[in-house]
Amino acid sequence: PIYNDNSYWPARRPEDSDFSRTTGQKLTGAIWCPTGGYISDPQLSTHNVQVAAESNGAEFLFNSEVVDIRKESGHVTGVTLKDGTVLSAPVVVNAAGPHSFIVNRLAGIENSMKIKTRALRQEVIHIPAPSGFDFKKLGCVTSDNDIGCYSRPELGNHILCGSEDPPCDTQVVVDDPDNFNRNLTEQAKVQAMRLALRISKLGIPGDLKGVVDLYDVTEDWIPIYDKSDLSGFYLCIGTSGNQYKNAPVVGKLMAELIEACQEGHDHDLDPVKVNLYHISRTVNIGFYSRLREINKESSFTVLG
Repeated sequence: PIYNDNSYWPARRPEDSDFSRTTGQKLTGAIWCPTGGYISDPQLSTHNVQVAAESNGAEFLFNSEVVDIRKESGHVTGVTLKDGTVLSAPVVVNAAGPHSFIVNRLAGIENSMKIKTRALRQEVIHIPAPSGFDFKKLGCVTSDNDIGCYSRPELGNHILCGSEDPPCDTQVVVDDPDNFNRNLTEQAKVQAMRLALRISKLGIPGDLKGVVDLYDVTEDWIPIYDKSDLSGFYLCIGTSGNQYKNAPVVGKLMAELIEACQEGHDHDLDPVKVNLYHISRTVNIGFYSRLREINKESSFTVLG
């Protein structure tokens, strides 16, 4: 009830003289996803997965930098850590998030990929909901391409708002994922002002709060779930922005891919298919190939 249905397309920046001008038309409709949701504490949920994995024999090392992907005769043999520790393994999976392109270079496989990854800086703001409106109870996850923002409820009756990367915004690619600006910039205010177009009663604090971090994205914003040209080295990368909740399914997908390839299956020639038994669907993992052409049907945004 706090959203207006004016159309402001295309998304603009506040310095544009047409920023708040409507098209004169109303939004013609929306897609309602009643089973949609969100995870408000990704760190806790990830920790839960860690504990579950440890109960099944997994071990974790933190603050341990990988400095070399070990290989012999075209096969991966493990990794070397910065402190000199050698971890031997016949299978290594690159799930390094924004560091994925660095790990691919260590493995020497980046140049053999048609689709690559990069670390993209993102700002997400937390802004108070309009006074008197219980956004935590009545709000929902909203993708609003008309203003170039997505939003969802956040703790303390706040609204979390991020960009859908419209063409008017400059994308900031980070070369060093361990060293980048973690402070909010003018972009945070831009997102708040766009959200205020949709929520007319939204107040914008003078001191905006939020978080700044990195997405791991491909050229078409679709992830890479694949083998590589280095035998035993697998890719689970380019996932940022839209794949977090898919992690359990991706784990199953990667496990079946790795098992098939390790047994000699030629995934490039005959892509592995995975049955999603809960919904009776089959996924062709070849869709996520490192060798694919850029998917022209992608949104080229966080929506994937």
